[in-house]
This record gives sequence, structure tokens and C-alpha cells, in this order.
Amino acid sequence: MEKRGRRSKEAAELWDSFKAMKDYLARDYYPWVLTQLPYYTDHGERHVEAVAKAAGMLFGRRVSDRKDVSDLDLFLLLSSIAWHDVGNVYGRSGHASAVAAMTDKVKAFFPYPQLQRYVAEISGAHSGNDALSGPRLEEPCSIGGKVYKVYPRALAALVRLSDEISEDHSRVSHSLMNSVPMDKKIFWEYANSISASYADSAHESVVVTIELQTDKVLESFPCTQFEARSGGKRELPLIEYALYRLEKMNDERIYCSPFLGRYASVRRIEAQLTILEGTRRLPDYDGFDVTFSDAGLEQGKYPDVRCADQFFSQYPQWSPQKIEEALSSS
Repeated sequence: MEKRGRRSKEAAELWDSFKAMKDYLARDYYPWVLTQLPYYTDHGERHVEAVAKAAGMLFGRRVSDRKDVSDLDLFLLLSSIAWHDVGNVYGRSGHASAVAAMTDKVKAFFPYPQLQRYVAEISGAHSGNDALSGPRLEEPCSIGGKVYKVYPRALAALVRLSDEISEDHSRVSHSLMNSVPMDKKIFWEYANSISASYADSAHESVVVTIELQTDKVLESFPCTQFEARSGGKRELPLIEYALYRLEKMNDERIYCSPFLGRYASVRRIEAQLTILEGTRRLPDYDGFDVTFSDAGLEQGKYPDVRCADQFFSQYPQWSPQKIEEALSSS
């Protein structure tokens, strides 16, 4: 996202406030997030910038050309993205809700008091199965004598989905891959396998390209993230974990979509899966395309669309057993 062309006095004030806030976070918080979350994928400044770029792609055409997006919208969106993961400096548990107390300590960064509340509510809703019920659908906000209509829930949905689709290989250090502890390894291997993840606003889709190496695709790693979903498994092969992550992305898309419409429309997740042996693509597993879409679920309820089950049932050649047979015979 970029600065708008001719800015009003209020717009310039908002932009200057955001810049000061971002510089403060980059100096005093972002470098210390991973000291509390050792060997997590990147949750610092580079991740924040990636989430902002993802939001820009979801918007579609140049934001400055959109008459339905105000300068206040952009301030709230960018500020919420800047704050959304900062609570991790105090640990992973409750990191989203920690933002309210953290912004309260730096009220001077917010030129109008109500903006601090909006940012805390929007950024605090980026995780949790019912978090979008917190921010209001809309409310008026006066800035410099001008009345804006603010849509906190729509902005929160935009932050959530932008965060979800910003996962890719840039969130890990390739030099440290062999040093990552086993209990964090699957997160790094999955992120490292994503060569691209982006919003294609023209086709109302998110496109994810995943490339799995033959020596990693079937390797099992400790993982409790999907223990309830996977029938109690505490270890998962990378291919199965990848499908569960795509499933989660689709659930997030469905959950956010009813509130997202003011700014963006995402009707499907389009994934392309490839298995590589070094740089060679395996002929039977070369650029396999699969689409995850709606299931007509109740609006406002967090979905549970079992895409992974459907995928392995419909495409049995991608089951770990079939991949193993194919690799052993190649």
C-alpha cells in the first residue's frame, strides 16, 4: 500500500502518526518478539510488511483510486497490522488481547482517542474462533470536524485474512533450517515449501503454490496443532500437515468473507502442489491443482470444512501411502 496523492491536513496527521508508531514498534518491540518465541517463523517487521502487502492485494486496484477507502480506513488497517503480533513479546498465549494494554501505554501515538480503541479491537481480533464478534459492524467517527463511517469488523476480517495468506518461505532462515528443534520443525518446513501465496483479486481467489521435496514430503514431525482434527495424532507427515493448513486457510476465508465484502471478495483458495526431487519435478506430482471453496455454512460461525479428508478421498494418489509407493518405484 502506498501514500495517497493529495492529502488533507487530517490525512497527513494520520500518516505521520502511523509512521511514528511503526518506527517505535520496529525499534522497541519487533526485534524482541522472537526472543520470547524462539524458533517460531518470523513475527517481526518483515512479517508485518508482508501482511500489509497481502492486504493491498486483497483490495485489488490501487488503493488511492478507490473512492470507498478513506484515509482513516488505511490508518486503522495499517496500524492494526503493525500491532497485531506485538503481544508475542510477552509470550504466545493471549498475544492478540495484549494489544489493548500495550496501546494504552502509548496513547500519544493516536491523534484522536477513539482510534486507539479501534486499533486494539481490530488487531486483537486476528485470532480466535469467535473474535470477529468483538469489533462493531460500523460506527461514526469525527476527525478534524469531518465525520467518517468506520467499519471495524470488516477491517478486522481484512487483517485476519491478510495474516493467513502471508505465509511463505520468506518467514524462515534457510541457514538455520538444520538447527530448528523438532517441536518447531514442521512450521518451518511448511513455510519453506510455499514458493508463493498471494491474493488474485481479479479472480476473487487466493493462490498458494507448494513445492515439497521427496525427502521431506513424507517425513513425520511432532505436531499438536491439529491433534483434535487428525484423530489424536501427535505426529504428522508434511503432506498431511500442508493439507490441514490449506484447510485452515479456507476456514479463515469462509469465516471472514461475510464481513470482508466492503473491501474485498475471496471466493476460493487455489492451491498448486508439486513434489520435487532436487530441482526435478516428479511427472505424476507436477503442478497438481486443487480448489477449496464455500460450503454454505452459517454466517458468523467458525467453519469446519474438512477439505483434507475430501482431498485424500478424491485424489488417493496424494495419500502418504500412495506417495511412498510412487517414490519407491521411481
